[in-house]
Amino acid sequence: MGELISQIAAFLENLVLTVGYPGIFAVLLVENIFTPIPSEPFLALAGILSARGEMQFWAAWFVSTIGAVVGSLILYAVGHWGGEPLARTLIRRVGRYVGITEPGLERGRELFNRYGAAFVFFGRWIPVSRPAVSVIAGMTRLSLPVFMLFTALSSALANVIWIGAGYVLGENWQTVISGISRFESALMVMGVVGLLMVVGWGAWRWRRVV
Repeated sequence: MGELISQIAAFLENLVLTVGYPGIFAVLLVENIFTPIPSEPFLALAGILSARGEMQFWAAWFVSTIGAVVGSLILYAVGHWGGEPLARTLIRRVGRYVGITEPGLERGRELFNRYGAAFVFFGRWIPVSRPAVSVIAGMTRLSLPVFMLFTALSSALANVIWIGAGYVLGENWQTVISGISRFESALMVMGVVGLLMVVGWGAWRWRRVV
């Protein structure tokens, strides 16, 4: 499995280098469905190419965000149109390949029931929960415009960070890769803190209304 993932990653990197923006779109679409393929190195690569003048920074950011939204919409559609029975059947059969398990689905559903649409925004910052977030949003019939808004905002923020890292570090590719593991933990903490702030604000507003 690890060798297969490495081969797919190498293919996607070559795709970005060969076809440019369509390659970035494809990478983000695939990564939002197949989480073992990380998008961060490819976004950093787009930043490096932007620093070289081979790409436009904001065009790469826009295309990557659209790719992430489209990939998420595919899983949203599975949850929405297929419902929970189909979603669970697919998870049992192919979930291990895309990074979704039934226990993970249950935990995600509990968080979604507790925090609502805010979970779509912050849950996407944790790569292993990204596919589950989209499926759960579809299963629970979250409004499509709301889902797309929070998905786009979350993806846009994450993408600009990683493309910016590649742009600033330039040819220092190894630094980008080694820095990803450190930043991921920090971003997860930021997401949790932000989520708690949203929940606290919502509780305060509810008390004032009541």
